[in-house]
Amino acid sequence: MTVKKRVNVVSLQLIRESSFLYEPRKCSSPEDAYELFSQFIEKKATEHLVVACLNTKGEVVNISTVHIGSVNQSLAVPREIVKTALLCNAVNIIVAHNHPSNSTEPSREDRRFTKNLLDACQLLQIGLRDHIIIAADGSYSSMRRDGVFAEFI
Repeated sequence: MTVKKRVNVVSLQLIRESSFLYEPRKCSSPEDAYELFSQFIEKKATEHLVVACLNTKGEVVNISTVHIGSVNQSLAVPREIVKTALLCNAVNIIVAHNHPSNSTEPSREDRRFTKNLLDACQLLQIGLRDHIIIAADGSYSSMRRDGVFAEFI
């Protein structure tokens, strides 16, 4: 006699927690990304990793905090970012995290994480537009603009 097991039937949903007005709607430069993300993570005392999902027109359709770390590290995994992007049918994403230490220089861990995220996104045909690092003093860096992405190709 075969023992039958119950299999759960589930669905995943995005739940809107809040919204805000954002101008411009398109996020097409590191400056646009900084303007978008800074209000969420610039003054945080611990590292926060945030993703913005973009539609085919480059418009921001949602923003999600995918990980909150400690004062000097955020041990996020690409899986959470990719899951968020898939749930909102994103064509492209931009990620950002803060450095409470006021450094905008990507750490070795930042570079490794970005490389792994880029690989995961490529497999799923999601464009990773940039990875922005924002310091508490308002300065920021763009890993794409600063040539870090070129190291991965």
